[in-house]
Amino acid sequence: MFLLASVFIPIIIALVLFATGTKDKALASWGGTGAALASFALLLASSIFSGILSYGKRISLEEYGWWPLGRAGFVLDGLTLPFALTISLLSLAVSVYSLRYMEHRFEEMGVNSWGLYYGLLLFYYAGMLGAVLSTNIIEFYIFFEVMLIPSYLLIAEYGYGDRQRIALMYFIWTHVGALVMLAGLLYVALSSGSFHYSDLLSLVAGMSPTAQFFAALAITLGFLVKMAAFGLHVWLPYAHAEAPTPVSALLSPAMIGIGGFGIIRYVEELLPRGFSPIAFWLALWATITMIYAGIVALAQDDIKRLLAYSSISQMGYMMMGISSNTAMGIAGSVYLYISHGLSKAILFMIAGILIMQFHGLRSIPAFGGLAKRMPLTATLALLGFLGIMGVPPTVGFISEFLVFLGAYTSALSGGIVGGLVLAGVALIATLLTWAYALTTVKRLFFGRYKEVHGEAHDPGATVLLPMFALAFVSLLLGVYPFLIDRFLEWLGMGL
Repeated sequence: MFLLASVFIPIIIALVLFATGTKDKALASWGGTGAALASFALLLASSIFSGILSYGKRISLEEYGWWPLGRAGFVLDGLTLPFALTISLLSLAVSVYSLRYMEHRFEEMGVNSWGLYYGLLLFYYAGMLGAVLSTNIIEFYIFFEVMLIPSYLLIAEYGYGDRQRIALMYFIWTHVGALVMLAGLLYVALSSGSFHYSDLLSLVAGMSPTAQFFAALAITLGFLVKMAAFGLHVWLPYAHAEAPTPVSALLSPAMIGIGGFGIIRYVEELLPRGFSPIAFWLALWATITMIYAGIVALAQDDIKRLLAYSSISQMGYMMMGISSNTAMGIAGSVYLYISHGLSKAILFMIAGILIMQFHGLRSIPAFGGLAKRMPLTATLALLGFLGIMGVPPTVGFISEFLVFLGAYTSALSGGIVGGLVLAGVALIATLLTWAYALTTVKRLFFGRYKEVHGEAHDPGATVLLPMFALAFVSLLLGVYPFLIDRFLEWLGMGL
């Protein structure tokens, strides 16, 4: 019952907040943060009691009858565990951070809707968590759409700029991607005669390679929209840049990487014969995504748009690891999700601090010299950027090392010269990440402070503590990456 409760406690508390329509900041924030904390604790308890944290091949499975689709439920295993815990940790951090930031945003907007905001945030969290834990593909799709609706409303209600148009763009792009993905999943299920994931693992063997290929292609394309791969990325810079900053800290770090989870679970595992012809082209797409988004990020002056394009580039790394179709590469992609989640959440929260202190200012050239006046903020920003740069001792180094190790191993074992070239170009493209990261740190925190902005100072504990917690986890996993061998063991390959 732990997994069921971890998903439905946030939903129940969200419904209570909607029903009461509370405008009480303390009540709504305690309810939202308490529900996120309870969910996180239940996930940890399920992990410990089932032995997953010690033995990678064990699982925690909860299933229930679901007529007429057989059965459905939730599973915590070597793949879903890191995704679920990352989503849960980020949601808890964002809940705490939201208290101060949304107070600022509500004052700007002249509204007071704490219950609605925290209710939508909890529904969003529950959708992401339910999607990665689902054991039935229809259940997965339901939760996949559940995370879309509240995120759309959060942007439309509390975003910046032309928020309603941008929210609609976000909704249309990601919904169309979800429908393409659903078409592929339904084809597999109806051809095999089951909607349950574990049943399909054996049943899809009866599908022809051609049928597997077209199903894998549709599912992959649908998930690549969610990952904002090059050409399918149009919605992301607008949505992530104009969403309220706490929502940006979930949209970019947590949500888009679920597309990578979907490719691993529903394409690589489920349709291996269909994925093989796609793998090289996915690697090519990944390389283009990394290079394009890195170059565009370099040209950005708006801090949130820079972070948005940075997220697109980071998804290129995740795609590269997945395309290798090796245990090392896939483990690297999983760790990339963790690393990107922790680091990018910190960086979006840094952007929120600047927005709060400097009356909505987001232009990078307008800042400078903040390190002397905001030393804690500057330290956190540096740790966040070091994480996405892949610098030891952050977990970002572990993730990038395994991603490229997987890419080179795949190319060498298969004798694919094109794969070696792509891996080499992608490795060189990491310099773009270093360039925009170090340039941004220099422009924001060093040089001459512009006195026109008035007095600057580090924010309070409710803003800083969630960020320090995320930074601590990033460094802890970077120094003690003991979970990596558990991922590889679950994937069938030990260290």
